[in-house]
Amino acid sequence: MMDKRTEGAWLINHTKKLLDFKDTQEFEDIELAGKCGSFLSNLAASDEQSDLNSDKVNAIAKVSNIKKTEIETIKSILEDARLIETASNGSLSVLGITTSTVLTHTADIFKNNNPSNYQKAALELSESVSDLPKEEKILTEYISDSYKLSKAESTDLFMQAEEIGFIDYEKLDDNSKFYFNGNLFRRENLTKTNAILSSLKQEERMKILELDNLLTTKGCITVEKAKSILGELLLSKLQSIGMYDFNEVSNTKETKTFVTKPSAFSKYGNPFEEDALDLAKAFVSSLYYGINFSSSGRGRITMLKALLSKLVKGSEVGPATAIGEDYKLLELKRVIQLRRESNSSMYYMKLLKKDVGALAMQVLEFGDTTEQTVFGTNIYSGSVTNYVGPEQKRYNNRKKQNTTSKQSVADILRTFRN
Repeated sequence: MMDKRTEGAWLINHTKKLLDFKDTQEFEDIELAGKCGSFLSNLAASDEQSDLNSDKVNAIAKVSNIKKTEIETIKSILEDARLIETASNGSLSVLGITTSTVLTHTADIFKNNNPSNYQKAALELSESVSDLPKEEKILTEYISDSYKLSKAESTDLFMQAEEIGFIDYEKLDDNSKFYFNGNLFRRENLTKTNAILSSLKQEERMKILELDNLLTTKGCITVEKAKSILGELLLSKLQSIGMYDFNEVSNTKETKTFVTKPSAFSKYGNPFEEDALDLAKAFVSSLYYGINFSSSGRGRITMLKALLSKLVKGSEVGPATAIGEDYKLLELKRVIQLRRESNSSMYYMKLLKKDVGALAMQVLEFGDTTEQTVFGTNIYSGSVTNYVGPEQKRYNNRKKQNTTSKQSVADILRTFRN
């Protein structure tokens, strides 16, 4: 049986994927609980009460992908659970809540809605292929028996789970299906990496070791750098099975993608649970964007480890013009809070979610090379206004794969069976 934090993480994960689909009533309790969790996370700071006016509440609802027709229901559920207090003017208060407690509350909300076995099975289906891929026959029997699903229900669940992206599969030589998901490399990473390396050519193995060493040293690199080492085809294959995380940040002018290792958060426990909401990954990627693409005249970050340490301790950093322009997404997600300096265009930054800051430090504390310089000479000083997390990037990549590359992925995954 899953613990509450793991269940909460899967509820958040599945809800993100359900947003891209219509007519998914079979999973309505999953989606409701997941939206409650995301909204609660975006409302709260880590260790202090937050009092938010109606305008901020509505803005946070939009960031949380909550429709106008859903907001009152979600607020009511959170208030009944004594997680928030609402006022007649639309404002609300929320006590300090960490990512860990958000996941627990999300699981409780799901349980309190008396979900069907079909929905419970949808969560277990993903969890059961997180450590190692499983063959269709074994997985089908396990899920059907555990949740007492009829053959028709089981067939329908697997069909929908494949289409929505709760699980992935490849067909092997005997045409049997082989199920997995993007969490393979978040646990026991060394064993699985060695299994992958043993299936590749010597030249490819050397390239992967080079990239792994670079990520161990720097924690985060641009996708262009990763491609220069592995080549686009090999990098795409490894991304599709979740060996590397791709984090995309963007604004109206450009999109930049940064690569991290899925196991980078493992110091603090299960990395799938610790950053289920992708906030630490978004924080790292946004800071890396500020390091590499913001000019020094605007307050470009040059002492990243020192800056993060100061933020995690509760201090403000700044003032700088870039702080007010480069981190809008993090402000909307209430990872940070900005304060404008009097009679100035410069801002101070304060970390609201200190657990997210601590996770971000974990990614960047691999070595002494976290003080980066601008890549090239073409500097664009733009704000980060959107973020696409690793699982969405991986899913999009798998959808674009042709038959040849999908077979290559199947060949790689087959190594886990041995």
